[in-house]
Amino acid sequence: KSPRNEQISVVLTGGPDGDVAGNAIRILFREYGDNIRIVGVADGTGSAEDPTGLDSTELLRLVDAGAGIAAFDPTHLGPNGRVLSLADDGGLAARNSLPFRLTADALLPCGGRPATIHADNWTDLLDETGQPRVQVIVEGANLFVTTDARRALDLEAGVVVVKDSSANKCGVICSSFEIAAAHLLTPATFLEVKKQFVAEVLQRLRDLARREARLLFATRA
Repeated sequence: KSPRNEQISVVLTGGPDGDVAGNAIRILFREYGDNIRIVGVADGTGSAEDPTGLDSTELLRLVDAGAGIAAFDPTHLGPNGRVLSLADDGGLAARNSLPFRLTADALLPCGGRPATIHADNWTDLLDETGQPRVQVIVEGANLFVTTDARRALDLEAGVVVVKDSSANKCGVICSSFEIAAAHLLTPATFLEVKKQFVAEVLQRLRDLARREARLLFATRA
């Protein structure tokens, strides 16, 4: 499935106030618009879920405000949606279980504790028929899935897991460009070329990400 041509459902751990999840939300809606349906978000403040998709305008408002998901306005929910803070009854359990309960095309762990998915609980990602609740996991959060769980999800459930070292690679490369620019350019010179510099860095990052993804999937096939 391609989000450029059809609707893709996504579950996120990490909130709109986080660098990784916040930017993921912004980029997903910017690049794919209504073809992205974020059905659940869990972060340090609580969780929000809606099988029809959490309202994009409200999610982007939280990103801009630097607010956690518990601040999601419930008036923007569908009839089967809900928002729970950690202080609400069942809020902690709802937040902690969200990535294991919801069905979506992709799970994007963009925040959370290391080894959240491990050898003893990876089967919780399977539904009652033994089918995986998600088809792809992209580890924006470091070490979210243990090596044993990653192998089991791949070999036994057919889930594609993009490891953190690949998923986060462009962030590291971007930092290298920033450091190089700081060493080579004065602040005044950087401001003169900033627009072109940023555009060229983004082009380079997209090219490298595309090459990495193609290599990974070709190797897996």
